[in-house]
Amino acid sequence: MRPLIQNALIHDLQHQAYRWSRRLHPLAATLGRVRYPNGLLASLVVMPSLVMGFTLSDRTADGREAVALSISSAAAKSGFGVRSVRISGLGDTREGDVLDYLSVGPETSVVGFDMMAARERVLALPWVRDASVRRVYPDTLLVDIEEHAPFARMLRQGRIFLVTLDGTEITDEVTGAHASLPLVVGEGAPEEASAFFTQLAERPYVLDRVVALERVGERRWTLHMHANVRVFMPETQADIALLRLEGLMREDALLERAVAVVDLRQADQLVVRLVDGAAELMGPQADAFASSGVPVTAQGVAQ
Repeated sequence: MRPLIQNALIHDLQHQAYRWSRRLHPLAATLGRVRYPNGLLASLVVMPSLVMGFTLSDRTADGREAVALSISSAAAKSGFGVRSVRISGLGDTREGDVLDYLSVGPETSVVGFDMMAARERVLALPWVRDASVRRVYPDTLLVDIEEHAPFARMLRQGRIFLVTLDGTEITDEVTGAHASLPLVVGEGAPEEASAFFTQLAERPYVLDRVVALERVGERRWTLHMHANVRVFMPETQADIALLRLEGLMREDALLERAVAVVDLRQADQLVVRLVDGAAELMGPQADAFASSGVPVTAQGVAQ
């Protein structure tokens, strides 16, 4: 048992012993109306003696640990043992992992259970963003989990990680359930992703159609959209370009046309490149895009 957990256990038990010794009669009267194990009332007398014995004699680390384990075991056998662990908020986190990190054993009692230390252990699980651990006497622990929300898959040093909106890495255990999340690639992408994620999240109509985000030359982003359309974003004012792109998608059905590349790097000009064999469609395409009020140039564009 680690010293921090052990000291917290002893402190809690000393406090409980003091309270029990002062309130034994009313507590016994209350417990008499509830069906508890037969050894419970006896433990109310034995516990203070054990704790006081520890306070007066056992000063060494081994002694403290031995007494702490004895008290915890006695409490567990007297009706305060952890018999039930209720966990809420599970999604990608496995219940077995939470139970393992709680470190609850057969002789663990709710009386001296260090809930803060248990919470810190649960927070070490990769999917857990926040957690709370509470005890309900006589024998129950309540654990509430809040998980990270994955925003994208990030390629970094040859491995793919799930990341949050602010770029926090969650885990590299990527399953089929996360296959629809956009893939982020390119030199410098991890360092610049968070700011662009925030702008992109404000345009869910666009985000829902993004397959991948590519960082180009550590300067700007290229969006790989459904229907194999690439969108070249400007180096600055990407939020304005995203608003413009959303308008083209909603009003001009951009992704449903024979377009291979949409270049938004110039604020006053829209440059498109058609798919091979679609040059004859340029007339209708130009008429459609002209409705956006932006000049259209039909030509190849360089990345």
